[in-house]
Amino acid sequence: MSQTKELVDYYLEKKKSGMDFSEIRKELKAKDLDDAQIKNIIREIDAKALEYAQTSGKMKPKDLRLIGYALMLIGGGLTFAVYFKILVLGKFLFAAYGPVIIGYILVVMARRQQNKLK
Repeated sequence: MSQTKELVDYYLEKKKSGMDFSEIRKELKAKDLDDAQIKNIIREIDAKALEYAQTSGKMKPKDLRLIGYALMLIGGGLTFAVYFKILVLGKFLFAAYGPVIIGYILVVMARRQQNKLK
């Protein structure tokens, strides 16, 4: 069983680097494995590759929340500076409120993602 896990991990890395399933199947046949074992190994590699593809590009809710809070702090500082005339933005007052609004949206998105995971 540990040999199967080692083979799955080894060929998963090869799959991530661009190796095709037909090539993986040929290499496994060359190792004198029977068709049932090869089928199980390919199935596990495919499942792990799909899981990796789904989770690799997404940000975690914790990271989104931290970015949201940082944007809210920056926007709050800009708003404070505009209110006390430390910073003059003229017609572009929305530039001070933008980071606050976007930060709040990111915090809400992070909470919704976290609730979906539970």
